[in-house]
Amino acid sequence: MYKKGDKVIILDYNAKPLVPYVVAEIEDVYGNDRVRLKLPDGAGCLEFVDHFEKIDEDTYDKYLHAVHEREKELPVDLQIDIRKFASKHPRRRKDEIIKKFDQDKRYVSVINAYKGRVMMYGKENINERFLFEYKEALYGIVETRTFFHELDNSIKIPELP
Repeated sequence: MYKKGDKVIILDYNAKPLVPYVVAEIEDVYGNDRVRLKLPDGAGCLEFVDHFEKIDEDTYDKYLHAVHEREKELPVDLQIDIRKFASKHPRRRKDEIIKKFDQDKRYVSVINAYKGRVMMYGKENINERFLFEYKEALYGIVETRTFFHELDNSIKIPELP
């Protein structure tokens, strides 16, 4: 029935694909009722054959791309004490540092909200206005993190997707 290398989509207990979709590849077959799956994150699990359904290569690639999009590392709020940070960099005005810090927090919130909405509703159901805010936040966070990176090399600059 199933063979090593088959691509599958994981099903819930109602025999419907999990939302958001999760795909896997069959790594080993243990009899007619169980297989070992290789998940997108590299993990493996033993699963009964009634908990997944075979899919074609194109569908697998599409959903695998969506899985990787969901699992991209999200930016986190900067954990810095503004007063101490500003005192270490007297050439920069304190209000300039605070403004960049507040912008950074807003960008992180928008990016996290976008990722949450994509997981709940799917990328195709995000409205244009929010998509615009998300793209603006992506460029904005690179700008703010570049500013803070120039002051402290331990702060990483995120890459644009």
